Parts: sequence; structure tokens; C-alpha cells
Amino acid sequence: MNLKTIEIINQEKVSTIKLNRPDLLNAVNEQLVWDLQKATEQVMNDEKIKVVILTGAGRGFSAGADLSERKASWEGSKDALLRGYKPSFENIITMPKPVIASVSGPAAGIGAALAMSCDLRVMSEDSYLLSVFSNIALVPDGGLSWFLPKFMGYAKAYEYAVEAKKISASDCLKYGIANKLVPADKIEETTLEWANKLSKRSSQSLNHTKRLMRESLAVGYWDTFNNEAEIQNELTVSPQNREAVKAFLEKREPNFD
Repeated sequence: MNLKTIEIINQEKVSTIKLNRPDLLNAVNEQLVWDLQKATEQVMNDEKIKVVILTGAGRGFSAGADLSERKASWEGSKDALLRGYKPSFENIITMPKPVIASVSGPAAGIGAALAMSCDLRVMSEDSYLLSVFSNIALVPDGGLSWFLPKFMGYAKAYEYAVEAKKISASDCLKYGIANKLVPADKIEETTLEWANKLSKRSSQSLNHTKRLMRESLAVGYWDTFNNEAEIQNELTVSPQNREAVKAFLEKREPNFD
């Protein structure tokens, strides 16, 4: 696939989607929006890939929308968000495999929303998230108005958004936004190591747990309880379940290939 602003790197069962406009801190222009749709769809449908990493080339994850872009096909911001960005967010959130955001430097604006749409986050010690929109008299978008209160609570999320304050990597760890915090020179290695480790686990367990926990954010306890029962009934004595039980009894690592 020929993508102008994104690089896809496949290493065994792990695929890395790398935003590749490093001279502009991976600011998102229209071309990157279309490329990201294609990239996320490709890895979502690749059965060989078990875990996906989303990251940025160079010094930052993404500085957000490219405000210097003068020519684009969007008929207003709503069109850009719904026709442009939304399909990529849907692919990340609904694909049946975990997506890890590997965040170095700034993840601002729509870049912060992209990082938060992923299932897991590894952040470098010098990185940060930033809802920058109030600086240009706008509101958070890309779902940030949903993501931030879920992690930080309403009052803190509102404070950070309206004051356009950086959420440091250490604060992200405190609020549960970041799963791991590492030195900048170790982030690529740490993220890939974690992705490879996850890729060896049961794909059906990874996939269905993601689905159950994502859906739990919008439904009640008993809905989740019943959904668990349905899926558990389906997975019990499946080939992967049989292999995992057999491996446990034989005191070895399971092989899910």
C-alpha cells in the first residue's frame, strides 16, 4: 500500500502504524487523514497481525491538526470529523485486536484524541497530552470530551481543557491514562517488547475482553454480566481454551498459532 504520510512496519505478529510527517511534529493534514483510514483498515483486516502499535516519527506523537494547510476538501469541521477522522477512530476502537499508543513528545489536539482512542498507552517521560482547542476558541474534538472525564473526572478534565494545560506523562500515569512510563530512548523498545508479549496470548481472549470492556462503558452491570456469560459459553472448550488448559497441566507455555 502506497501511503504518503504513514509508514506501516510489520514484525511477525505486530504491526506498527507510524505517522510520518516528522518535520511538522506529525501534524495531521488531509492526506494523513485518508492515509490513516487506509492504514487502520489494513491492519484491522490482516489476520496475521495480533497487536497494533500507533506512534509518530521523530520528536513527537502528533502536534494535532495542521493549521497551516490552506487547501482541503472539507465542507466545515463537522465534515472533517465525521467523513475524515471518524472511520479511523472506529477502526482503532472496534478492531478485534489491542492497539497500543506509543507516545513521545507532544500528543496535542486530535493527536491526543488518537492516543486516547487506543486500548493501551506507553509514554516517554518527556511526553504529554494537551487539549489545545481553547487556545483557538474551539472545543475538544475527536472524542476528547468523552475520554478525559472518564479518566480524570469532570472537574479536572474541564480544568485542563479550558486552560489548555499540558497533562504530563507522570500525571497521565497517575490518572490511569498511561500504562507504562519509560525514558525517551527506551520507548520504542519497551512498546515493541510489550506488543510481542501480548501477541503470544490467546487472540480470542484479547479480542473479546476488549469488546466486553469497551461496551461496559456504555451499559449496566447486568448487561455486562450477561454478555460475559454468552461469550464464555462460546469460548469454553474452544481449540484455544483446550490448548491453554493442556499447557497449564503440562507446565508449559501455550501455543496459539
